[in-house]
Amino acid sequence: MSNPAEFVKACVDGKVWLFCSECQESKNFNDVEHIDSEGHPSYWGTEPWWHDTRIFKCRDCETVQRSTLHLQE
Repeated sequence: MSNPAEFVKACVDGKVWLFCSECQESKNFNDVEHIDSEGHPSYWGTEPWWHDTRIFKCRDCETVQRSTLHLQE
């Protein structure tokens, strides 16, 4: 991901996933409730949104989870 527009397009296209450790399955970025984002402490590149950890609420199990983003190629 070289720019924010590519990230947004991947989200719109349903290609960004998070992992719910309670359900033990991947959840589409668009199908969870986003709560916050934590910056990766050792990443200093130009794409911080891609290397962050997302804090989200899974709509299936109702738990709050933390996950890195995964791109479906």
